[in-house]
Amino acid sequence: MIKFLKFFKKIINFFLDLLFPIKCVGCQKENVWLCEECFKKINLNLKNFCPFCEKPARMGCICQQCLAHSPLKNIFITSSYEEKIFKQAIHIFKYNHIRDLAKPLGKIIIDFLYQSKLNFLFNDSYFLVPISLHRKRLFERGFNQSELLVQEIAKEFKLSILNNVLKRTRYTKSQTKLKEKERRKNIKNAFVCIQPEIVKNKNIILFDDIFTTGSTLREAARVLKKAGAKEIIGLVLAKG
Repeated sequence: MIKFLKFFKKIINFFLDLLFPIKCVGCQKENVWLCEECFKKINLNLKNFCPFCEKPARMGCICQQCLAHSPLKNIFITSSYEEKIFKQAIHIFKYNHIRDLAKPLGKIIIDFLYQSKLNFLFNDSYFLVPISLHRKRLFERGFNQSELLVQEIAKEFKLSILNNVLKRTRYTKSQTKLKEKERRKNIKNAFVCIQPEIVKNKNIILFDDIFTTGSTLREAARVLKKAGAKEIIGLVLAKG
Protein backbone atom coordinates (compact mmCIF):
# COMPACT_ATOMS: atom_id res chain seq x y z
CA MET A 1 0.00 0.00 0.00
CA ILE A 2 2.79 2.42 0.94
CA LYS A 3 4.66 1.65 -2.31
CA PHE A 4 1.47 2.25 -4.30
CA LEU A 5 0.90 5.63 -2.60
CA LYS A 6 4.49 6.68 -3.32
CA PHE A 7 4.10 5.63 -6.96
CA PHE A 8 0.76 7.48 -7.19
CA LYS A 9 2.36 10.60 -5.70
CA LYS A 10 5.15 10.45 -8.31
CA ILE A 11 2.56 10.30 -11.08
CA ILE A 12 0.70 13.32 -9.66
CA ASN A 13 3.96 15.28 -9.31
CA PHE A 14 4.91 14.36 -12.89
CA PHE A 15 1.67 15.82 -14.26
CA LEU A 16 1.94 18.88 -11.99
CA ASP A 17 5.42 19.52 -13.38
CA LEU A 18 4.00 19.37 -16.90
CA LEU A 19 1.11 21.69 -16.07
CA PHE A 20 3.07 24.05 -13.82
CA PRO A 21 6.80 24.00 -14.70
CA ILE A 22 8.97 25.28 -11.87
CA LYS A 23 9.59 28.98 -12.46
CA CYS A 24 10.05 31.86 -10.03
CA VAL A 25 6.69 33.51 -9.42
CA GLY A 26 8.36 36.92 -9.70
CA CYS A 27 10.88 36.81 -12.55
CA GLN A 28 10.23 33.41 -14.21
CA LYS A 29 13.73 32.13 -13.44
CA GLU A 30 13.68 28.36 -13.95
CA ASN A 31 13.97 25.58 -11.34
CA VAL A 32 12.95 27.70 -8.35
CA TRP A 33 9.52 28.86 -7.13
CA LEU A 34 10.82 32.02 -5.47
CA CYS A 35 14.37 33.13 -6.27
CA GLU A 36 16.54 34.97 -3.76
CA GLU A 37 16.28 38.30 -5.62
CA CYS A 38 12.46 38.22 -5.69
CA PHE A 39 12.35 36.98 -2.09
CA LYS A 40 14.20 40.14 -1.01
CA LYS A 41 11.70 42.37 -2.84
CA ILE A 42 8.85 41.34 -0.50
CA ASN A 43 8.38 44.03 2.15
CA LEU A 44 7.66 42.73 5.63
CA ASN A 45 5.08 44.37 7.86
CA LEU A 46 6.97 46.27 10.53
CA LYS A 47 4.29 48.93 11.08
CA ASN A 48 2.44 49.74 14.30
CA PHE A 49 -1.33 49.49 13.87
CA CYS A 50 -4.30 47.58 15.20
CA PRO A 51 -4.91 44.64 12.83
CA PHE A 52 -8.70 45.17 12.97
CA CYS A 53 -9.25 48.93 12.68
CA GLU A 54 -5.70 49.97 11.65
CA LYS A 55 -5.56 52.73 14.26
CA PRO A 56 -2.05 53.36 15.69
CA ALA A 57 -1.04 50.66 18.17
CA ARG A 58 2.11 48.74 19.08
CA MET A 59 2.94 46.06 16.54
CA GLY A 60 0.46 43.22 16.71
CA CYS A 61 -1.48 44.78 19.56
CA ILE A 62 -5.25 45.00 19.28
CA CYS A 63 -6.51 48.42 20.39
CA GLN A 64 -8.70 48.65 23.48
CA GLN A 65 -11.86 49.24 21.45
CA CYS A 66 -11.33 46.16 19.22
CA LEU A 67 -10.05 44.08 22.13
CA ALA A 68 -13.55 44.19 23.63
CA HIS A 69 -14.73 42.04 20.69
CA SER A 70 -11.71 39.77 20.33
CA PRO A 71 -10.61 36.64 22.22
CA LEU A 72 -7.12 37.17 20.75
CA LYS A 73 -4.46 39.06 22.64
CA ASN A 74 -2.35 40.00 19.61
CA ILE A 75 -2.30 39.36 15.88
CA PHE A 76 1.03 39.47 14.06
CA ILE A 77 0.83 39.94 10.29
CA THR A 78 3.81 38.99 8.13
CA SER A 79 3.18 41.17 5.07
CA SER A 80 0.52 42.68 2.83
CA TYR A 81 -1.40 40.75 0.20
CA GLU A 82 -0.87 43.83 -2.00
CA GLU A 83 2.81 42.87 -2.36
CA LYS A 84 2.73 41.69 -5.99
CA ILE A 85 5.25 38.82 -5.78
CA PHE A 86 3.93 37.73 -2.40
CA LYS A 87 0.34 37.68 -3.66
CA GLN A 88 1.32 35.64 -6.71
CA ALA A 89 3.23 33.12 -4.58
CA ILE A 90 0.27 32.66 -2.20
CA HIS A 91 -2.20 32.31 -5.07
CA ILE A 92 -0.11 29.62 -6.80
CA PHE A 93 0.47 27.85 -3.48
CA LYS A 94 -3.26 27.63 -2.67
CA TYR A 95 -4.99 27.37 -6.02
CA ASN A 96 -2.41 25.65 -8.21
CA HIS A 97 -1.71 23.24 -5.33
CA ILE A 98 2.07 23.77 -5.29
CA ARG A 99 3.12 22.36 -1.92
CA ASP A 100 6.79 23.27 -2.47
CA LEU A 101 5.96 26.96 -1.97
CA ALA A 102 5.41 26.22 1.74
CA LYS A 103 9.18 26.44 2.31
CA PRO A 104 9.82 29.94 0.88
CA LEU A 105 6.55 31.27 2.30
CA GLY A 106 7.42 29.73 5.66
CA LYS A 107 10.84 31.41 5.49
CA ILE A 108 9.16 34.78 4.92
CA ILE A 109 7.17 34.28 8.15
CA ILE A 110 10.31 33.24 10.03
CA ASP A 111 12.26 36.26 8.72
CA PHE A 112 9.40 38.52 9.81
CA LEU A 113 9.46 37.08 13.33
CA TYR A 114 13.21 37.65 13.64
CA GLN A 115 13.24 41.12 12.08
CA SER A 116 10.33 42.30 14.24
CA LYS A 117 12.07 40.74 17.26
CA LEU A 118 9.01 38.60 18.01
CA ASN A 119 10.95 35.35 17.95
CA PHE A 120 11.29 35.47 21.75
CA LEU A 121 7.54 34.73 21.97
CA PHE A 122 7.95 31.49 20.08
CA ASN A 123 9.13 29.26 22.88
CA ASP A 124 7.97 25.95 24.32
CA SER A 125 5.30 27.62 26.45
CA TYR A 126 3.24 28.07 23.25
CA PHE A 127 1.57 25.54 20.96
CA LEU A 128 0.85 26.10 17.27
CA VAL A 129 -2.69 25.52 15.99
CA PRO A 130 -3.40 25.94 12.25
CA ILE A 131 -6.85 27.00 11.06
CA SER A 132 -8.53 23.80 9.89
CA LEU A 133 -10.16 23.14 6.52
CA HIS A 134 -13.43 21.33 5.98
CA ARG A 135 -12.82 17.82 4.64
CA LYS A 136 -14.44 18.77 1.31
CA ARG A 137 -12.10 21.75 0.87
CA LEU A 138 -9.17 19.58 1.94
CA PHE A 139 -10.08 17.03 -0.72
CA GLU A 140 -10.37 19.78 -3.35
CA ARG A 141 -6.98 21.29 -2.50
CA GLY A 142 -5.10 18.17 -1.47
CA PHE A 143 -3.52 19.81 1.58
CA ASN A 144 -4.17 22.37 4.29
CA GLN A 145 -1.92 25.33 3.46
CA SER A 146 -1.93 26.54 7.06
CA GLU A 147 -0.70 23.15 8.31
CA LEU A 148 2.23 23.17 5.86
CA LEU A 149 3.28 26.67 6.89
CA VAL A 150 2.94 25.86 10.59
CA GLN A 151 5.28 22.90 10.07
CA GLU A 152 7.98 25.30 8.81
CA ILE A 153 7.54 27.57 11.84
CA ALA A 154 7.55 24.61 14.23
CA LYS A 155 10.83 23.30 12.80
CA GLU A 156 12.54 26.67 13.18
CA PHE A 157 11.41 27.35 16.75
CA LYS A 158 11.06 23.73 17.93
CA LEU A 159 7.40 24.13 18.83
CA SER A 160 4.68 21.52 19.13
CA ILE A 161 1.73 21.54 16.73
CA LEU A 162 -1.80 20.70 17.87
CA ASN A 163 -3.23 19.55 14.53
CA ASN A 164 -6.31 17.70 15.71
CA VAL A 165 -7.97 20.01 18.22
CA LEU A 166 -9.77 22.40 15.90
CA LYS A 167 -12.26 20.95 13.44
CA ARG A 168 -14.31 22.73 10.81
CA THR A 169 -17.77 21.19 10.88
CA ARG A 170 -19.44 23.20 8.13
CA TYR A 171 -18.45 23.66 4.50
CA THR A 172 -18.57 27.45 4.27
CA LYS A 173 -18.54 29.74 1.27
CA SER A 174 -15.20 31.28 0.37
CA GLN A 175 -14.74 34.43 2.48
CA THR A 176 -12.96 36.21 -0.38
CA LYS A 177 -15.92 38.07 -1.93
CA LEU A 178 -18.08 38.49 1.18
CA LYS A 179 -18.53 41.73 3.12
CA GLU A 180 -17.59 41.90 6.81
CA LYS A 181 -21.07 41.12 8.21
CA GLU A 182 -21.48 38.29 5.70
CA ARG A 183 -18.08 36.89 6.68
CA ARG A 184 -19.01 36.81 10.36
CA LYS A 185 -22.31 35.08 9.61
CA ASN A 186 -20.66 32.66 7.17
CA ILE A 187 -18.03 31.48 9.66
CA LYS A 188 -20.21 31.55 12.82
CA ASN A 189 -20.20 28.14 14.57
CA ALA A 190 -18.10 26.62 11.76
CA PHE A 191 -15.49 25.28 14.22
CA VAL A 192 -15.53 22.95 17.20
CA CYS A 193 -12.75 22.01 19.58
CA ILE A 194 -12.75 18.20 19.56
CA GLN A 195 -10.08 17.75 22.24
CA PRO A 196 -10.67 20.46 24.88
CA GLU A 197 -8.58 18.55 27.43
CA ILE A 198 -5.50 19.14 25.24
CA VAL A 199 -6.21 22.86 24.80
CA LYS A 200 -7.08 23.60 28.43
CA ASN A 201 -4.68 26.06 30.16
CA LYS A 202 -2.38 26.17 27.13
CA ASN A 203 -0.97 29.23 25.37
CA ILE A 204 -1.89 29.03 21.70
CA ILE A 205 -0.44 30.58 18.54
CA LEU A 206 -3.35 30.39 16.10
CA PHE A 207 -2.22 30.52 12.48
CA ASP A 208 -4.16 31.53 9.36
CA ASP A 209 -2.91 32.32 5.88
CA ILE A 210 -5.00 35.37 4.91
CA PHE A 211 -6.46 38.01 7.23
CA THR A 212 -9.07 40.38 5.78
CA THR A 213 -11.60 41.27 8.47
CA GLY A 214 -10.30 38.70 10.95
CA SER A 215 -13.65 36.85 11.15
CA THR A 216 -12.17 33.36 10.70
CA LEU A 217 -9.34 33.92 13.16
CA ARG A 218 -11.66 35.47 15.73
CA GLU A 219 -14.25 32.67 15.50
CA ALA A 220 -11.61 29.93 15.82
CA ALA A 221 -10.06 31.75 18.79
CA ARG A 222 -13.49 32.05 20.44
CA VAL A 223 -13.95 28.28 20.21
CA LEU A 224 -10.48 27.57 21.62
CA LYS A 225 -10.99 30.07 24.44
CA LYS A 226 -14.32 28.46 25.32
CA ALA A 227 -12.49 25.11 25.43
CA GLY A 228 -10.15 26.50 28.09
CA ALA A 229 -7.16 27.93 26.21
CA LYS A 230 -5.22 30.32 28.40
CA GLU A 231 -3.82 32.91 25.99
CA ILE A 232 -4.27 33.06 22.21
CA ILE A 233 -1.98 34.95 19.83
CA GLY A 234 -2.78 35.21 16.13
CA LEU A 235 -0.14 34.84 13.42
CA VAL A 236 -1.00 35.51 9.79
CA LEU A 237 0.84 35.13 6.50
CA ALA A 238 -0.77 38.12 4.75
CA LYS A 239 -3.32 40.87 5.31
CA GLY A 240 -5.75 41.27 2.41
